[in-house]
Amino acid sequence: MRLLIVDDEEILIDLLQRTLKNYALDAVTDGEQGWIYGSTYPYDLIILDWSLPKLDGLSLCQRFRNHGYHMPILLLTVRNSSPEKIQALDAGADDYLCKPFDVEELAARIRALLRRSNPHSPLLNWGDLQLNPSNCQVIYQGNSILLTAKEYQLLELFMRHSQEVFGIEDILESLWPSVEYISEATVRSHLRNLRKKLKQAGLPEDPIATLRGRGYGLKPLPQYNKSEKNFLPTQPEDKADKQARHLAALSAAWNKYRNKCHQQLTTLEEALEGLKIGYLSPNKREEARLSAHNLAGTLGIFGFDECSQLARELEQLLEKTVREKKGKLLRFETIFNDLVVQLAIEDNPSNKISGRLTKHCPLLLVIDDDRNFTELLSEKALSEGIQIVVVPTPELAISWLEGLQDRLLPNIVLLRLSLVGANTNDKDLEERLSLIAEFNLLVPSIPVIIIADRDHFRDRLLVARHGGAFYLKQPLLPAQVVAFCQQVLESSSWGKKVMIVDDDVEFLQALPDLLEPWGFKLTTLGDPRQFWDVLQAVKPDLLILDIEMPHWSGI
Repeated sequence: MRLLIVDDEEILIDLLQRTLKNYALDAVTDGEQGWIYGSTYPYDLIILDWSLPKLDGLSLCQRFRNHGYHMPILLLTVRNSSPEKIQALDAGADDYLCKPFDVEELAARIRALLRRSNPHSPLLNWGDLQLNPSNCQVIYQGNSILLTAKEYQLLELFMRHSQEVFGIEDILESLWPSVEYISEATVRSHLRNLRKKLKQAGLPEDPIATLRGRGYGLKPLPQYNKSEKNFLPTQPEDKADKQARHLAALSAAWNKYRNKCHQQLTTLEEALEGLKIGYLSPNKREEARLSAHNLAGTLGIFGFDECSQLARELEQLLEKTVREKKGKLLRFETIFNDLVVQLAIEDNPSNKISGRLTKHCPLLLVIDDDRNFTELLSEKALSEGIQIVVVPTPELAISWLEGLQDRLLPNIVLLRLSLVGANTNDKDLEERLSLIAEFNLLVPSIPVIIIADRDHFRDRLLVARHGGAFYLKQPLLPAQVVAFCQQVLESSSWGKKVMIVDDDVEFLQALPDLLEPWGFKLTTLGDPRQFWDVLQAVKPDLLILDIEMPHWSGI
């Protein structure tokens, strides 16, 4: 439940924030701020002081009601005469409490108002699991379950809205104050802790469902139909062929861009001559700086790393005052000459890029307790340039993921499911299916390949509903699994929409041929003033922005 407190007594606000821990509290100190917050965020209840700076509580209450806001409003004030209470209730307040007050009484009035605004039974149930909002207790089969404030709020949110699904953003908006910037990982951590405590309390199954691409909700939820589309090329292109095509496209793009590169070098040479004679106009200096900036970025893309670094040093010098200072001027001239010579030597980008293409090693996370199989799989994966991490259980997989930054997340996940025989375990199966859904909620989602010991239609349907991308049936050789992972990795970017915004038109013209081998749907834009219209029309999966552009910067 999310509450807004509008009161100019900071000591009172601090007291309420410490006392009402089971609610997500926002607090502001004047009536105008109260209106901005109350009309922007979905609050379950608002607590108003009558005497407020800028806009008094009574007028604010009337404004909320006049604009169609129906959340409960409790007026908290030192005014205690009957005419004033009548005036407040007629203005739209639902309750009235005089200062000084007992905090327990305030908490009871809050619970009563929330019950009134939600006509459901005060006791919330999920089987034998009970949540009592009146005393914030959670009980399972007569035993109390001790939860933290956030764990309690999560469970109450799901049980109050048992037919709804909440994404991470919905949960953040419902349970955290707007001034707190909470990461998605924090929300998932609270969810995992809640699930763990419910499991330890003896619940036979996890009451919280993870729904692919949607979020979290209370079981059972109405089934939804969603077309499952697994794209896998029937004859995947050979890795060497794709690299050869990329290098050919790279050379073609460089041939188109070479003239622009020489023009930028000419601009830098003219700037050098101006510096030598002791005068370089601000416009010419800025033009030269932009040329160096564009060179640094473009040469790096084509693999000329040393040249890119030299151009970056020229840009940095032009950002400072070079003028006639002999030391800086000599350094500028030396760097420029080195850049010209180096570019003449390294005029073919293919040699530079070919080595770089082999350096990227995708990461495979394997969740499998078959040690013999995973050892052979690891050996084969490493020989094919795929990094691999093996964990035996979903719980250990979650612990491993929590210790990583986003940049180190796996590119693909391999998960074993036991559906027949002595290895079948309903709780373990539920954990693994839930983990599949978790990977699909990540942005971008991570494809999960299932290795199962049975191939029935209902099994495939169950996996697909939880977000599994591919389904393989045992027995399989490690070489077959690695080959399939390579196919999935190759196809993962196919058809994705990429939008690139850069004022360097020649560079944009070179990009389609350069990126064609990877199957992207490419949109380029040279005028950032058209950005919003194009962005809304294209809705790209990935956006690439130049930082320095006229009219609008990338930042």
